[in-house]
Amino acid sequence: MEQGIKVVLVGLGLIGCTPNAISKANGTACVDELNSAAQIFNQKLVSLVNQLNTNLTNAKFIYVNSTGMSSGDPTSVGFKVLNVGCCLVDNVGQCIRSGTPCQNRSEYVFWDSFHPTEALNGITAFRTYTSVQPTDNYPMDVSHLVHLNL
Repeated sequence: MEQGIKVVLVGLGLIGCTPNAISKANGTACVDELNSAAQIFNQKLVSLVNQLNTNLTNAKFIYVNSTGMSSGDPTSVGFKVLNVGCCLVDNVGQCIRSGTPCQNRSEYVFWDSFHPTEALNGITAFRTYTSVQPTDNYPMDVSHLVHLNL
């Protein structure tokens, strides 16, 4: 018996709010141009999900709205450091190997100049599996996707 496939497509987050983007632009605020570009990409990704779900009847695709998940107030879930990473970074924005990362990692949104910390990834993973807001995932979350019979 042939099985269907299930695919999760993850949209871009607020790439204009990474420490790298902020430091290269103005040093204090998110870069709206980068976030707008991510939004355009994500809109096209939702259209692709609709197209694939229409055309491939033995498959189900869902979209994870990373931008929506990251657009709230991070301090409301315990984060205190929003615009710099937890480690000292090299010239490309990644952690220096010999450097010592911060001790209070759960208070940081970013690990380095680009990548979210385990604390933020845990929240994103939870919301990907079980939507907290109706806009977290489209057309369903992973908890529903895994139970689909295709």
